[in-house]
Amino acid sequence: MITLCPGFKMETYQRNYSDDEFSVAGEKPEVEFMDYQNDDTIQDYASEDGPVVVTVPFPFEHGKPKSVLVGETSADTISIENTSPEPVNLWSVRIFSSNPEDSYVLSMMRPPLNDADEEAKQAFLGLTSVEDRTLMPGQTLTIWLSCMPKDIGLHTSIVHVDIGEEKIERVAFLLADDNISKALFSDKPYSRRRSENKKFEPAPIVPGCRPTRQHTQGFKYKLPQFAIPADIRELIESKQRPDVLSEELSMINYAQFFSTLLVMEELNLEEEMRAYDMEGVSMRRRGMNFLSLEVPGLAERRPSLVQGDFIVARYARNDARPYQVSPLSLAIEYFF
Repeated sequence: MITLCPGFKMETYQRNYSDDEFSVAGEKPEVEFMDYQNDDTIQDYASEDGPVVVTVPFPFEHGKPKSVLVGETSADTISIENTSPEPVNLWSVRIFSSNPEDSYVLSMMRPPLNDADEEAKQAFLGLTSVEDRTLMPGQTLTIWLSCMPKDIGLHTSIVHVDIGEEKIERVAFLLADDNISKALFSDKPYSRRRSENKKFEPAPIVPGCRPTRQHTQGFKYKLPQFAIPADIRELIESKQRPDVLSEELSMINYAQFFSTLLVMEELNLEEEMRAYDMEGVSMRRRGMNFLSLEVPGLAERRPSLVQGDFIVARYARNDARPYQVSPLSLAIEYFF
């Protein structure tokens, strides 16, 4: 999403049909925030259908902005192709706004490389706009967009292409880091391992009993186990939205509305906990009645097990019944 600061005005577009056609830009707004992680449309222009095709500079790599080094120039092209059988007027290609300000420039020639001599760097001319061109049928105009970050962080630019009767927008992202930050990056990004094979099939679970503990405070009134409604579970697991959530909240549907949200939260918690499933692990005998199991990340509360929780375990063979077991410190009561 794009937020414009108060006090700035958007571009005004004027046409004078008694003379040459032209466009007038208002004051330059400031881009405050663009949520590229949750807005897939920022760099998705596949739905555009027109006589002019404009490419996206600095496309994402694996769903993230391209990573560049502070102090080094990075450049990419913006290609503007006229696919119509008629000539079109290119009124302007300009940088509508950048964050940080003035961090991007346009040019008709490729910017000098980082190892170029000073004479080549001095001869380079960076522009904020390119104006007044005519694209013949089938002609492609290539313009360079470049950025030399001065600080660490996300560098964003909005480029407007004013051509014919259209105004086309492209958004560029670059993520600037220094050598120290890059050295700290993990070679393998963290991801929770998910496997459908580790999910227990619906089957009767052999209930367990909790180990006796000294100085245990009991519960005067224990709430019964709440079973998630099968119809809601089926809807959520099939990526469908319960009807009540599409209704306007009222006194009539208040209880059902928030009850459904609680169920959805519980289902999401189940899905997150499945990421910690362990398969093909070995338990060691601890005394006569216990087995011990090493759980990576348990000390860091990944997963988080507290008094009153239980886990489900079964032998590796497919026909084994699952058992409900209760964690006790680092020991698990022996039910097999």
